[in-house]
Amino acid sequence: MLVNLWYVAEWSDKVKDKPVRAKLLGQNFVLFRDSQGKAHCLSDVCIHRGGALSGGWTTERDCVACPYHGWEFDPEGKVQFIPSRGEGGDVPERARIDAYPTEERYGMIWVFMGDLDEADRYPIPPFPEYEDRANWRPIYTEFSWNAEVNRVVENGIDIAHTSFVHPGFGYREMADKNHITKMERTEYSGTSSCVLYPPPLEGGMGLNKFFRKDKAETHVHPSFYLPGHTVRLHIQVNSWMSMIIFDCNTPIDEHTTRSFVVQVRNFFKWGMFDGGSVKRTLKVFQEDADIVEALSPHYLPESLESEVSVEQDKFMGAWRKVRKVHVEEKGWKIDHKAMQPYEGEKIFTIPSPARRRNPELRWALETVPLVPATNAPSGPDNLVSISEG
Repeated sequence: MLVNLWYVAEWSDKVKDKPVRAKLLGQNFVLFRDSQGKAHCLSDVCIHRGGALSGGWTTERDCVACPYHGWEFDPEGKVQFIPSRGEGGDVPERARIDAYPTEERYGMIWVFMGDLDEADRYPIPPFPEYEDRANWRPIYTEFSWNAEVNRVVENGIDIAHTSFVHPGFGYREMADKNHITKMERTEYSGTSSCVLYPPPLEGGMGLNKFFRKDKAETHVHPSFYLPGHTVRLHIQVNSWMSMIIFDCNTPIDEHTTRSFVVQVRNFFKWGMFDGGSVKRTLKVFQEDADIVEALSPHYLPESLESEVSVEQDKFMGAWRKVRKVHVEEKGWKIDHKAMQPYEGEKIFTIPSPARRRNPELRWALETVPLVPATNAPSGPDNLVSISEG
C-alpha cells in the first residue's frame, strides 16, 4: 500500500449530517461535513482516550466531537473545545490529529493520503465523460474483494484473460487473435489500445446483440492511474456506441480492496436500462473475483523472476514498473510488517501535509513506518510508447 496518493474514501451521498468512518491503507478515518457542506477527513481517533470520532457528532463550531468526553476537533485536526475545561479553557499544544485534503469528484469523496504539498501531488484521474450528461449516462455500484489491491488493478487492465474468465466478452479460440496495438506509460499512469473479437453484445433487453456481430473486431482501451489505483476501461462497441467503466480501487488493508465503480454509456440513455447495466457489471466483477481471490502468492510479486511473461502481458508490466518506481525510488510503501508487533498496543497514522509544513509541531500519534527507498531515481521517465509493428 502506497502513501502520497489520492484515494476514494466514500461515496459523496453517504456522508450527510453525521460523521462516517472510512478505512483506507489499514487505518481508520472519520469523514464529516461542515456547515457549508464541505467534506473533511481526520484520523478517527481522539488523542485524549482513544475514542472513535466517527461515533460522535458535528457541532456549531464546524467540528467533530468525540463521543467519549466531547472533545471537539476542527477540520484541521486541532482541538477547539474541551468540555471539562469549559468555554475558553486552555487546550494542550499536542491536542491535534492529522487532517487530510479532500476533493469531491464523480460522486466520490477523494482524500489525499500523504504529506506532500499540493503542487507535488499527482492529480485525480480525469473522467470528462462523467460531466457530459447530454451524451453519457452514469450508473454507480461497488464491489469488495478479498484480494490485495495491486492484484485487483492488474486484473482490470489484463485483456488476455477475457477469453477465459468472461464468456460474455471473449472466446477461448480467439485468444491468439486478441492483441495490443499501442501502449503509453507516464510517471503515474498508462494507456493502451487493444483489439478483441468478442461474442455479440449482451443486455439492452435483447437489443444490444444487433449492434455488434459475433466476433466483430472491437476496440478496447484500458488505462491505469496510480492515484486512486484507478482503472478506466473504454469499450467501443461499434462506430457510435461506447461504454466506459471507471473503477477506483481503495486498499482497505493488505487483504481487502473496495472498488468504487462508475460506468457511463452513450446509448440507451434511459433509466429502464440502468438495472441491467449494474447487474452485468457486478457479474463481470464476480467472475474476476473468483480468479483473483485464489491467486498465489497473495501479493503481487516484486520481481518478474518468479513468473513467466509473454508479449500480451506488457501492459501489466507497465503497471508494475510504475508501482516499482514509487516503492524503490520514492519510498512510499507502508511497512505493514513493522507495525504487526504493535497491533492492539499502538495507533499509527498516515502523515498529513501539516507535518511537513510545520515540522516544529508536536504530535501524540506516530506515523506509519515506510519501507526505505533502495534505489536512486533513474532519471526522466515521462513517457514510454510502444506501438504494434
